[in-house]
Amino acid sequence: MKRAIAVLLLVALSRVAAASGSSIFVTNCSACHQLDGQGVPGVYPPLKDAVGGYVRVPEGRAYLAHVVSFGMTGAISSQGKTYSGFMQPWTQLSDADVADVLNYVLLDLNAALLPKGFVAFTPEEVKTLRAKHLTLAEVRGEREALMKTLAANTGAAQAQR
Repeated sequence: MKRAIAVLLLVALSRVAAASGSSIFVTNCSACHQLDGQGVPGVYPPLKDAVGGYVRVPEGRAYLAHVVSFGMTGAISSQGKTYSGFMQPWTQLSDADVADVLNYVLLDLNAALLPKGFVAFTPEEVKTLRAKHLTLAEVRGEREALMKTLAANTGAAQAQR
């Protein structure tokens, strides 16, 4: 009985987090990445069906938290197309906000790409990852290293997703 109650509580809490993540996305991210996560051609890359594979490696989890928190600049390639927009830092978001929006993007917009056994971000994990205080250039370097790691681990086609 206690286990059933605990499971129901976890499901309810995940729905609250998803709602919160969705509203954070709509308020802060959708102007560039669009409500459906498809991005803007040539400027802002898609998030939908594009970043779920990043969490296959620890560097990918770190990169996602860092790009939301600290921003990034410079041209990137995603799904075979080039984008040259500017990702602003969202330092004003709390650790819980960053965890919620990342979980929304991953679970709602990238579910098919998530590895088996995917573990959602927690505010504690985000807090640890944000302690680094990276520059725009450092986040860019982190992305470049991540793309190489993903290419080595899963093949070039998967890395560009």
